[in-house]
Amino acid sequence: MKNVIDLIFFELIREYLCNYLTNVRKRSLCTVKTSRDSINEFINFLQEIYSITIFEISIEQFTEKEICKFGNWLIETKHNLPSTVNLRISRLQAFAKYLVQYCPVEFVSQISRVSEVNKFPEPKSKLPKSLTIEEMKILFSMPNQNKKLEFRDYCLMTLMYDSACRDNEIRSLKLKHITIEGSIGILRIHGKGNKTRLTPITEDVVKILEKYIAIFHPNRNPDDYLFFSNTKKGTKMSNDNTLRIMKKYSLRAKATYPSFPHVHNHRLRHARAQNLYDANMPLPMVSKLLGHSNIDTTQIYSVASVEKKKEAIEKAMFGVNSIIQKEELWYEKDETTIKHLYGL
Repeated sequence: MKNVIDLIFFELIREYLCNYLTNVRKRSLCTVKTSRDSINEFINFLQEIYSITIFEISIEQFTEKEICKFGNWLIETKHNLPSTVNLRISRLQAFAKYLVQYCPVEFVSQISRVSEVNKFPEPKSKLPKSLTIEEMKILFSMPNQNKKLEFRDYCLMTLMYDSACRDNEIRSLKLKHITIEGSIGILRIHGKGNKTRLTPITEDVVKILEKYIAIFHPNRNPDDYLFFSNTKKGTKMSNDNTLRIMKKYSLRAKATYPSFPHVHNHRLRHARAQNLYDANMPLPMVSKLLGHSNIDTTQIYSVASVEKKKEAIEKAMFGVNSIIQKEELWYEKDETTIKHLYGL
């Protein structure tokens, strides 16, 4: 084993994770985390399969053959889904592209072949499970709004649904990311890939949010997280806590309504998307409003008329199946605002 090669390999891993991804490629924290997890899992695989220590691992083992074995090991031993395995392989292939630029020349050919590793076939995607309008009403009725923490939970759930944001996007919100002017509320969301989008919220949810901020943020420090940890001051609420909140109220609902489904954080997002789609909003437009990054969706969206978008949003928010009380849309007569919100 060439010790100098081992040292170079681990130095390249550190440089890739700690500098290249964040400072050069400007990748999101989520991408950095999944990249780190994938490299760690590959190292764990080598240690387990070959009964070696981390000190015996070298760049020589970063090969197309070993990564193929790694994929099979994830499925057969770790019982990972093909989608998870494919994500791990993609992250290793991205690392390989970086490695070929800086590794010793004798390993360039070997590492280049990592890109040839085939992905595992994935089953056809099923439609995400949503919640009916009646189920959403039941869920929102579960928190006792007279109790401080349960009111917080109520605010979290209604905001998560109304904005159709991802769990981490809501937990990452700071007060400075929220603009409220009268009945108009806009969230500045930092989504996947460090992309920012503006998301409007309805008047009823603005009122809930204002009450929450008055109770939990009397000093209104702009750098404070909207939803924060009760145990670690100044830190955002954890994913485990939001999962616990959803579980708490879905179980409470199930006690009264035995057929009530299990609710997780992302299911509120699915419910919102389904509500929009059922209101005849075109799927590409739904994807755009949800912050999905897809060039085809963007191209289709960019030529859609402002009026059509406005009508679709109005149907979704205040149609026959509306959850939020009917009100006049604050932007329904303002074409300039509509254009601004949707990037036109």
